[in-house]
Amino acid sequence: MLRILALSVMILLLFQTKGEAQLETRWIDTTTYGNHDYGYFFSNRPLKKSEDGVVAFRNRWTRQTGNLYFCLYDFEKDSIMLKYQATKTCDLDVYPTEPVQDNIFYGIYDKLVVKRGIQSLIFVVPGYGKTFEKQVKDFMFRLDQNYTDSIREKMAILMFAWGDQSMAPFYHKGKRAASRAANDFAIYEHMLEDFLADKAYFEKHPAPVSYSLMCTSMGNQVLKKYLLKREKQGIDLQPVYDRIIMVGSDAACDSFEDGKGFHNITEMTDMVNVLVNRKDGPLTMSQYMNMKNRLGRAGPTKIDKLPENIRIHDITGAIAWEDLPAMGHDYLLRNSAIRDTLLFIETQFQKDQLK
Repeated sequence: MLRILALSVMILLLFQTKGEAQLETRWIDTTTYGNHDYGYFFSNRPLKKSEDGVVAFRNRWTRQTGNLYFCLYDFEKDSIMLKYQATKTCDLDVYPTEPVQDNIFYGIYDKLVVKRGIQSLIFVVPGYGKTFEKQVKDFMFRLDQNYTDSIREKMAILMFAWGDQSMAPFYHKGKRAASRAANDFAIYEHMLEDFLADKAYFEKHPAPVSYSLMCTSMGNQVLKKYLLKREKQGIDLQPVYDRIIMVGSDAACDSFEDGKGFHNITEMTDMVNVLVNRKDGPLTMSQYMNMKNRLGRAGPTKIDKLPENIRIHDITGAIAWEDLPAMGHDYLLRNSAIRDTLLFIETQFQKDQLK
């Protein structure tokens, strides 16, 4: 059981700092911590309080909340520090577009890039089947620990701990949860875009930093639904990411076709890397549940018509015995050859920075 926050934090939640327009933001804890090995994540899960005053995030199902908490996780002490809150003041289905007051990404950039010299920020949207505890104590911890020291010194991972369910029979509820999570993902995406659009700030804080978005399994559905809803609301995409990485994608194989979600994804990134494993067991089951091939197993349809900056990597031959416990679906955390070769030194920017 995660022992996360003291009761005093709940008292802080009573005091709101007025933000602007569609987002209300406030710092909960402005304490500066050292260079201890923390995990960075943000979550749309609601807080809950036990009878003994311990505060935790809801472990299982979460509908969209119109709210994000930005946090640090101490791997050694198994504790979480709640840092910042961003809440929609507009309708839950409406995507924010107006300026953000007191944007936390200035603090993140100063801490990781200016002070620590981080050169690559990787935002991760994990997949279906993970309770909050599994997302933080298993997925995020293993993701952080499975990289070589030379790479970890130059990169930082920030995870979106969105609410879903750990029981496979509720797969279709997981898909609906992904659609709802897209509305809360919009808070993060708008805040990042608003920060990166501040040209005056970057004139004073120049630094060679790459921004990547990695979606695993049904995390690709979160991204797909986000893009479809954003387009429906008429909000133009912004070129935010150097790369978007799709791992074990549980999106449909035709998702890059017109009107299917990923058709305009290159407007927000320089490069898309799609990893395909034709031995992916869970995606085989998903194929039958959806009556359509999945992108992470069969690859995209009409591959010859894809833009050249959408690259397909068939990694089936690299699947090894250590990948078998997860039926060939968990290779991001298990297979070092795939992880290091394809995910982090593919682009020329990464090659230059990792020399």
